[in-house]
Amino acid sequence: MKKWISLIAILSLVFILTNSVYGENATFVYDGIPTYEALYENVKFNDIEKHWAEESIYKMASLSVIRGMGKHQFKPEERLTKEQALILLVRLLGLEGEAYTQAENSIDNKDTGKYQILTTFDYLSEGYIQTALNNNIVTQEEIDDIEELTETETEDIELETEKQMIKYERDLELTEAQLSNIENQLRQKLEKNYTWRKNVSREQVAVWVARALELTPIIGQAQQNIYNLKDWQDIDTDNLDIIEAVLQEEIMQGNTKGYFLPKSSIKRGEMAKLLDNIHEEILQNRGYKIFTGIIERIGTVYDWNNEAQLTRTVFRIENDDNTISELITRKNNEDGISVGFIGLKKGKIITSDKLEELDYIKYYVTPENEIIFAEVLNNQTTTLEGFIKDIDTDNRTITVENYDGNEFKINVSPGADIRVNNYTVELKDLLYGQEVTLNISKGSVIDIDGYLDTGEEGYIHPGERIFIGKVLYKNLEDNELTLLDNQKEKTFIVDPYTPVIKNDSNVGLEGIKEGDIVRLEFDEHNSNMPIKLYVSEPDRQYENLFKATVADFNPSRNQILLKDVSHYDNTEWIEDNKNIILPLNYDTDIYIDGKGINKQYLDSYIGREAYIVTEDNFGKEEALKIVFKNGYEKQYYNSVQNIAFGDRKITVDYNQVYFDDSTIIIKDDKLIHPYNLKEDDDVFVVSHGMDTYTAAFISVEGIEDNVYIVYRGRMDEIGQYNFELDNYDILKGTEWDYNSKQTEFNISDDTKIIDTRDKEVKEVSVKEFTNSRFLKEDDKDNYYREYAYAVEYNDMIIAMNIIDDNDEAQVVTTGKVDTLDKINSRITLDDIRDWSDFEDKWIVNTSKVTLDVSDAIFIKNGKVVTINDISEGNSLYILRENDDGYIVIVR
Repeated sequence: MKKWISLIAILSLVFILTNSVYGENATFVYDGIPTYEALYENVKFNDIEKHWAEESIYKMASLSVIRGMGKHQFKPEERLTKEQALILLVRLLGLEGEAYTQAENSIDNKDTGKYQILTTFDYLSEGYIQTALNNNIVTQEEIDDIEELTETETEDIELETEKQMIKYERDLELTEAQLSNIENQLRQKLEKNYTWRKNVSREQVAVWVARALELTPIIGQAQQNIYNLKDWQDIDTDNLDIIEAVLQEEIMQGNTKGYFLPKSSIKRGEMAKLLDNIHEEILQNRGYKIFTGIIERIGTVYDWNNEAQLTRTVFRIENDDNTISELITRKNNEDGISVGFIGLKKGKIITSDKLEELDYIKYYVTPENEIIFAEVLNNQTTTLEGFIKDIDTDNRTITVENYDGNEFKINVSPGADIRVNNYTVELKDLLYGQEVTLNISKGSVIDIDGYLDTGEEGYIHPGERIFIGKVLYKNLEDNELTLLDNQKEKTFIVDPYTPVIKNDSNVGLEGIKEGDIVRLEFDEHNSNMPIKLYVSEPDRQYENLFKATVADFNPSRNQILLKDVSHYDNTEWIEDNKNIILPLNYDTDIYIDGKGINKQYLDSYIGREAYIVTEDNFGKEEALKIVFKNGYEKQYYNSVQNIAFGDRKITVDYNQVYFDDSTIIIKDDKLIHPYNLKEDDDVFVVSHGMDTYTAAFISVEGIEDNVYIVYRGRMDEIGQYNFELDNYDILKGTEWDYNSKQTEFNISDDTKIIDTRDKEVKEVSVKEFTNSRFLKEDDKDNYYREYAYAVEYNDMIIAMNIIDDNDEAQVVTTGKVDTLDKINSRITLDDIRDWSDFEDKWIVNTSKVTLDVSDAIFIKNGKVVTINDISEGNSLYILRENDDGYIVIVR
């Protein structure tokens, strides 16, 4: 009787402890699995320590996706076969049951006497391959191709079969029919070694993975990555579109040298990493639950059952989705039966008893609601460096702009360590514009390190005071730069010798464009002259402009589904004929009828057409602004006749179009402010409305004036560091002017001179050029009275191209580099605009143009370069005659 009273008391205590320590409203309770100890032993590999894929191997093995090779060996450097690759994908998809059924159906029950030729694994292999075929991972065409044998392979198999048959033919108990069945099965077994047990290529794995994930092939201009690979031509043409999808999903990528190596084999360690990249969504589709949260409390209670002591441990998890989970493990010390789970901590495999309070974990729950694996994420702290843009002490948030001009608004943990000059301060003590380093864990700031100068008043350490803003105007004559920050204009004086750094190059004030985000550094508190400028925004501030129907909104994944999609390209809408799933930015602007709305109301506008501009957010394309179409659409392409900023309207083609905060305005691939619009700008306008029309989108088709002046004329005099041109033409921006006067120009030892009069381009030193005045007048190397193009920059001729008299460029062209053939000196351009003197505007050229630039001078950032310094995607300004380029300037 006392034993029962004791048991009841203990059970009551367990109940009280459970409800008091862990709370009455726990949302989920998950038990461990009874096989966790065996699983733990199976994944304790002794050959993967310090291997680059060690954590992925442990994780995939713990989730029973990939298995070892026996004797605690994983063999991460062993090559993967075609057979093994399909088995892993089928297993990850949870189709093992189907594979076993297919294996049973493939069993060959023919009489082979007392011998078993085909093993269980041979039949399982057939089952996995058939399952992969049934689920569209592999095609019948690929199977046929893999199983096709060469004449030599067939001969080798027959020789090996005959060799092995000798043993069986000596067995006089076997009948002819049994020997025939043995021979056929031997041949079948040997064929596997020449087909499915050959190494699988990276390209083949990429294709099979894409099908397993049901990725949509990416075609046309949406292809962003495939052509950046140096060996993309080695990929089968039929596979380019689907591998592009794999690259964009960051499932696979090229190596550090830019090669994909499509025909190379893949290793077991590499496959483990690949499976790690794709497993989460697949497991969730199979019914797994994946949570992240912090272990708030670990409680242990002891119980007795039939004299056996039972240890029960409860891990209380506060999940990131504001739910609570209790993970239960049990151990029976009497009979050894227990349930639990394994995990990964600091890169090593562990059992659940090694977890600690305050560990931040990601854990996996099976469809049977059993906890199987937990990964400790404590060591995954990220660092953010930049400048404070805003502090909200009430909500404990800080907004920081990093050095690339991107803003991040982050919660500050209540226990965060905040220091300035190594002194502890409070959040309210931090200053706007102050440079800080944040350490972030679990989505919150855990410490802040800031710095302030304590030197004499007026002078500060260079770079301590900064100003960040968007370029509104630049005035090269007065060396002024006007920035816009929080809708306030501020003008700065930029000394001609002040460094202006863009992509690690000093580009000068001329290299800054309207719409650029720049960071100015000062060495005095009240100075209006920065000591250094950084152009911190990439050349392209937006990724795509779509017109599409918003078909669905998934708030849990923060993404929208677009259908009937078209993208903007060179004053045209190009139909994509596909659906797009597009993530939203953390602060995506959404407008309906010119008014901003919260994304939680997106459900109310499903089925409506919208204009969507996107940006590349660390390799992930996200919606930056969504403008729902309201009424009918009209399009205009002409010069701006009038702008009324007060009334917020422009006149194009004698039509008045309004603009507001919802209007998307771009120029030179950048999002710009309405103040950057100017009269006489050539613009493409898409407006919508009923009685009055508002611009959804304005694209400024013109370009900024070129800072380089190009001359074409005849050289009449050559001096030591100068020469004269007579009867020359001047190209400033787009306009050619004629000058009949002789004018002197300066050159230096840095001037680049080439002679393109013959088939072979000849480089001419400045000394050879100036000394040519002492040669006879009819000497070919005397450049007196020869014609030349000369490029002037900052009152100095930086480059000359000596040409034949009949070589005369006809067209000024701008465009983006689509492809480069550096060996044959050819550039193919896209997004082309040709200047028309007759129409006095840029004419859009919708076709691609390939130019021969073997006789061209290349200029970039004020310096003469070569075609090797040109990259795909560069914007170029080119002076050309038909398909021959003479002057190529990187804009």
